[in-house]
Amino acid sequence: MKGKLLLAAGIGVGYVLGSRAGRQSYESLKQAVQDLWSDPKVQDRVSDIEDTVKEKAPVVQDKAEQALKSAGEKSKQVGSDVKSKISGDSAQGPTEDIHG
Repeated sequence: MKGKLLLAAGIGVGYVLGSRAGRQSYESLKQAVQDLWSDPKVQDRVSDIEDTVKEKAPVVQDKAEQALKSAGEKSKQVGSDVKSKISGDSAQGPTEDIHG
């Protein structure tokens, strides 16, 4: 019983000391990140990247729309081919059974 009590006390002390050290580490890391983000050089780079993204966004959007349109047309064609094969309306005639 005494061993369990000592173990519980040790866990409690470890938790308290660990949480203080953990909080202190967190606060120092948070401050370092805030200092870095506030750095004018970092903000200049952020601004440059924002400008580049704004410039390239219409091009990327256009290419994405073209790709989606092409994929939609292809899926319609595949769906039509499958429907024809299922209903037996295929103009290609019977297909061979690949399963033997």
